[in-house]
Amino acid sequence: MNRIMLTGIALLAFAATLYAQNTATVNQNGNAQLNTVTQTGSNNQTLIQQLTGTATVVNTSNVAAVTQQANPLGLETNQAFVNQLNGSDYNRAVIGQSGGSGNIGTIEQNGGNGYRNGGSGLLTTAPAGARAGLGNDARITQVGAGNDQTLIRQNAGTLGGSQANEAVIQQMGHQNVCTVIEQSNKSWENVARIDQGTLADGASGNNAVILQNDDSQKNRATVSQEGTGQVAEVRQTAVSGVNTTGVSQVGFGGVATVYQTDNSHDNQATVNQLGTSAAAGATIYQTSASGFNQATIEQAGSVDAALINQSEQSKNNVAEVQQGAGGINNSAAITQTYSGIGGSYGTGSMATIQQNLTTAGGSNQAEVMQGFAGGISTETSLPVVSDKNQAGVGQEGDMNKTSLLQGGVSNQATVMQKGFSTLKGIDDGLTVNDVAGQIGNLNVLQVNQTGTLANPNTASVRQVGIGNSGTIGQSN
Repeated sequence: MNRIMLTGIALLAFAATLYAQNTATVNQNGNAQLNTVTQTGSNNQTLIQQLTGTATVVNTSNVAAVTQQANPLGLETNQAFVNQLNGSDYNRAVIGQSGGSGNIGTIEQNGGNGYRNGGSGLLTTAPAGARAGLGNDARITQVGAGNDQTLIRQNAGTLGGSQANEAVIQQMGHQNVCTVIEQSNKSWENVARIDQGTLADGASGNNAVILQNDDSQKNRATVSQEGTGQVAEVRQTAVSGVNTTGVSQVGFGGVATVYQTDNSHDNQATVNQLGTSAAAGATIYQTSASGFNQATIEQAGSVDAALINQSEQSKNNVAEVQQGAGGINNSAAITQTYSGIGGSYGTGSMATIQQNLTTAGGSNQAEVMQGFAGGISTETSLPVVSDKNQAGVGQEGDMNKTSLLQGGVSNQATVMQKGFSTLKGIDDGLTVNDVAGQIGNLNVLQVNQTGTLANPNTASVRQVGIGNSGTIGQSN
């Protein structure tokens, strides 16, 4: 990450050793400045700095635009840097680069000196349907391959806040690496979007990172990637509330990771790995005082892996994984453990895993853990509850496996398996647990398995407590 986060000036100094056909350097002090640079050819360099001029005046209402066009068949590298610093409010910066290879584009709209970064007009509607209002606007568009160190940073100073900003990066081509949007330091109501690749161009190996950290609230992050071997990471952390993240990957071997952690509440995260997707991996973390969160993972291929972790004081969360159709060797796991202290906020969470419900696949694995491990809380100083959780697993095809453990009161679990399948316990890595468990009182378990005479199903279940009930139906 350190290599990604070089400042524009440092990058320019490094690049100065390259031969430059055109070089433009602009310094402007004050507000409401306008500057436009257009360069055609190879090995172009542009640096635009719009500063305050003093340490006490906020940098506002400046506009900077850079357009660089190189030979689309060449290997030339263009570089563009825009710095709007020292309390950056209501500024706009645009970089457009086409042709060439290995282009570098960086926009810095930062607070510094204790200033905020953005504007006073925050979003007034739900994050999913809103656009940033009166903050800074930064956009980078790159057409070509091998673009490196593409960065938009809209950060505040230590005493300020990054708010109401919007950042968009669009890249078409292969091997676009170190593509980053950072909106951190009290990140409120920002919008960030990264679009990479097209299937028509067979794009591969693109990498995208969005950071909205350090008191992250009401932010919206979107990553869209098409092609092979894409990697996406979104972090909304260190107090994460009312944030929305959407990741879409179409192609082979996509990997997506979403972090909405540290006092995580009222967040939404969705990962779609569809189309020709296969060998994909998706992970959503909504952890540490996790409440009222929603997480969804959809995968359409084979050898896919999905994990949703809503653990540590988990309450009123919803998690869903859908895999298939026709996929084989997929795996899915949902963890909702260690419920919140007391019952004033309610404790019931819901976990659902569906694998190959439309066409037959097989050899899939599903795992659900709710409550405390073994039904026993590790919290000794304060009362901890884990009640009214719901788990649902549906699998179609042969050689499927479901692992289940619920601990607490009034939990419900439903498992439906078609084909030669197994219901068992959750393994701890040291021992093989062949018995699914509900440990606590007033729990309900319903199992429905349909197999064949040659390949019967197996259900091993244990209920420990008072007032539990279980129904197992098996047919050939």
